[in-house]
Amino acid sequence: MKDTRYEVALTNGGGLAAAMGRASRAAREAVPVADEHETAIRDVAAGVAAPVLTGYVLWLLEAARERDLDRLCFLSRDAQVIHEIARTLAPRLGTDIELRYVYSSRRTWSLSASDPYRLDEADWLFNSFIRSNAADVCARLGLDPDMAPPLLARVGASSHPADRADSPAQNAALRRFVALPEVARTIAPRIGRMRELVLAYARQEGMASATTGLVDAGWTGRMVAALHSVLDSAGLPLPHAYFWGHERRKAGGVAPEHVSPYMYNTAGEPGIQWRVPDSPYIIETFCMSDHSIVSGYRETADGTLTAELKESNTAVTKWGFDVYRATVRAFTEALETESATEDIRPILSSVLRGFWTRPTHAEAAAWGAYPYDSDPLGRSTLPLARPFTPEELAGAGDPDFRWGDRAWLPGSLALNGEHGRRAAELLAPRLEWLGAPAAD
Repeated sequence: MKDTRYEVALTNGGGLAAAMGRASRAAREAVPVADEHETAIRDVAAGVAAPVLTGYVLWLLEAARERDLDRLCFLSRDAQVIHEIARTLAPRLGTDIELRYVYSSRRTWSLSASDPYRLDEADWLFNSFIRSNAADVCARLGLDPDMAPPLLARVGASSHPADRADSPAQNAALRRFVALPEVARTIAPRIGRMRELVLAYARQEGMASATTGLVDAGWTGRMVAALHSVLDSAGLPLPHAYFWGHERRKAGGVAPEHVSPYMYNTAGEPGIQWRVPDSPYIIETFCMSDHSIVSGYRETADGTLTAELKESNTAVTKWGFDVYRATVRAFTEALETESATEDIRPILSSVLRGFWTRPTHAEAAAWGAYPYDSDPLGRSTLPLARPFTPEELAGAGDPDFRWGDRAWLPGSLALNGEHGRRAAELLAPRLEWLGAPAAD
């Protein structure tokens, strides 16, 4: 079996990186595939995703030891695969910290921290990869759809599905809608009940503790900030947060003293030197889970709280979840950990950049078909990449070139073959820094 370009890059790095190159080859040999689609999933999983996520886990376990934490709580859904890697590696590294997988979502944590009388300031209601329309806002709040139309009309908000909050006029109108007294009175009891449930669940899972670390893919940290707000209002201690990357914003997000990022931090150390363009889209794709979004919590017969899940994650399963996870698992089991504390972030960043900015056509076809979704309710799922029309590509040389709602611009261009390659040449050197709107 010939080495992939990723394995060559890892092996040339020596030490831990070379061990990851060997683990990648072992994983590819261990996981059978049926066609070109599954081959591309497996090879990128082995040579890119598994090394990048495993590097995070190795750093994470050492960082938790240095902080003398009792437990790490891995937040659904992005941290499911990270939790699995940690469970495999921790015993081999002599780490006995408690590792828990806990259920979280913006629909639960962000709602619980919201003020029903200041919902117009709650950005999570309007922001996601695809900005909210009126139905999305109502669903995030749990409002009765029959109640909304006359109120939307009163404030000049459109109820048409195509009218979204990326339009300044619609954004302002939707904020006027949620600021109405009728909406506040309706939603206040639901917010109060969700706050009670989130507090009880945080206590149950050990999250209300200064010796607990929360593990997530990262970005703005607004969901962790929401939990912190709920805990702080109850006089409870705040857990520390660990992120793969931290995308700090001007407002909102977790306080800097409560977060430690692995690969980069746009607000401070380690800085942005290892930031790959559009990191949230890459890492969230690699952090796919086998379950859907958490819609709430319910009490079981024994008095404990369990998560309510909307449905199974069938779209990801059909895409190739089993091949992906089997490859990551095989990589983790094959990895030699003698150099586990070695810092290989520059190498991992280079490998990640190589895949994301210069994919082959086969990689773009397989990974571009991934059903990407960053919406709190799972209502805005789109392929990670899709080809451009000839008319769209004709404007590639223009300064205001638009790529629409494509999360993976280089992958989309790769799907256009020679025409996409020429468009990429016109976009260079801007190509590596272009991408879809920043994830929120």
